Amino acid sequence: MTIHVYSKPGCGKCDAAKSKLKLMGLNYTEHNLEYYVTHHDGWRTDGSADVMAAHTMMDGTLPIFRLSDEFHDYPTAMRKIKDTRVLHRA
Repeated sequence: MTIHVYSKPGCGKCDAAKSKLKLMGLNYTEHNLEYYVTHHDGWRTDGSADVMAAHTMMDGTLPIFRLSDEFHDYPTAMRKIKDTRVLHRA
Protein backbone atom coordinates (compact mmCIF):
# COMPACT_ATOMS: atom_id res chain seq x y z
CA MET A 1 0.00 0.00 0.00
CA THR A 2 1.37 3.39 -0.94
CA ILE A 3 0.59 6.24 1.44
CA HIS A 4 0.41 9.86 0.34
CA VAL A 5 -0.42 12.61 2.83
CA TYR A 6 -1.75 15.96 1.58
CA SER A 7 -1.31 18.60 4.26
CA LYS A 8 -0.54 22.26 4.87
CA PRO A 9 2.30 23.80 6.89
CA GLY A 10 1.22 24.71 10.41
CA CYS A 11 -1.63 22.17 10.48
CA GLY A 12 -1.50 20.50 13.90
CA LYS A 13 -3.70 17.57 12.86
CA CYS A 14 -1.49 17.03 9.81
CA ASP A 15 1.65 16.99 11.95
CA ALA A 16 0.02 14.53 14.38
CA ALA A 17 -0.97 12.21 11.52
CA LYS A 18 2.56 12.21 10.09
CA SER A 19 4.03 11.58 13.55
CA LYS A 20 1.69 8.63 14.00
CA LEU A 21 2.78 7.14 10.68
CA LYS A 22 6.43 7.54 11.70
CA LEU A 23 5.74 5.85 15.06
CA MET A 24 4.11 2.99 13.18
CA GLY A 25 7.26 2.69 11.06
CA LEU A 26 5.42 3.44 7.83
CA ASN A 27 6.86 5.26 4.85
CA TYR A 28 4.74 7.92 3.21
CA THR A 29 5.06 10.69 0.68
CA GLU A 30 4.12 14.16 1.88
CA HIS A 31 2.50 16.68 -0.44
CA ASN A 32 1.78 20.34 0.25
CA LEU A 33 -1.95 20.66 -0.43
CA GLU A 34 -1.57 24.31 -1.39
CA TYR A 35 0.32 23.25 -4.52
CA TYR A 36 -2.54 21.01 -5.65
CA VAL A 37 -5.36 23.51 -5.09
CA THR A 38 -3.81 26.42 -7.00
CA HIS A 39 -3.44 26.83 -10.73
CA HIS A 40 -0.01 25.75 -11.91
CA ASP A 41 1.65 24.22 -14.95
CA GLY A 42 0.88 20.54 -15.16
CA TRP A 43 -2.28 20.65 -13.02
CA ARG A 44 -4.11 18.53 -15.58
CA THR A 45 -1.64 15.68 -15.39
CA ASP A 46 -0.32 15.71 -11.80
CA GLY A 47 -3.52 14.62 -10.07
CA SER A 48 -4.49 18.08 -8.86
CA ALA A 49 -8.08 17.71 -10.07
CA ASP A 50 -8.46 14.52 -8.02
CA VAL A 51 -6.92 16.13 -4.94
CA MET A 52 -9.17 19.20 -5.27
CA ALA A 53 -12.24 16.97 -5.63
CA ALA A 54 -11.28 14.95 -2.54
CA HIS A 55 -10.62 18.13 -0.55
CA THR A 56 -14.05 19.48 -1.51
CA MET A 57 -15.85 16.21 -0.77
CA MET A 58 -14.22 16.03 2.67
CA ASP A 59 -15.40 19.57 3.49
CA GLY A 60 -11.85 20.87 3.55
CA THR A 61 -10.72 18.73 6.48
CA LEU A 62 -7.03 17.95 6.66
CA PRO A 63 -4.98 15.91 6.26
CA ILE A 64 -6.15 14.02 3.20
CA PHE A 65 -4.69 10.57 2.60
CA ARG A 66 -4.37 8.74 -0.68
CA LEU A 67 -3.91 5.05 -0.01
CA SER A 68 -2.95 3.40 -3.25
CA ASP A 69 -5.41 5.28 -5.49
CA GLU A 70 -8.25 6.03 -3.05
CA PHE A 71 -8.65 9.25 -1.08
CA HIS A 72 -9.64 9.14 2.60
CA ASP A 73 -9.98 11.44 5.57
CA TYR A 74 -7.62 10.95 8.52
CA PRO A 75 -9.77 8.61 10.67
CA THR A 76 -10.76 6.40 7.74
CA ALA A 77 -7.19 6.21 6.46
CA MET A 78 -5.83 5.17 9.84
CA ARG A 79 -8.49 2.45 10.14
CA LYS A 80 -7.62 1.11 6.69
CA ILE A 81 -3.88 1.20 7.45
CA LYS A 82 -4.38 -0.65 10.73
CA ASP A 83 -6.70 -3.21 9.10
CA THR A 84 -4.14 -3.85 6.36
CA ARG A 85 -1.36 -4.31 8.91
CA VAL A 86 -3.46 -6.80 10.88
CA LEU A 87 -4.25 -8.78 7.72
CA HIS A 88 -0.57 -8.93 6.78
CA ARG A 89 0.39 -10.23 10.22
CA ALA A 90 -2.14 -13.10 10.14
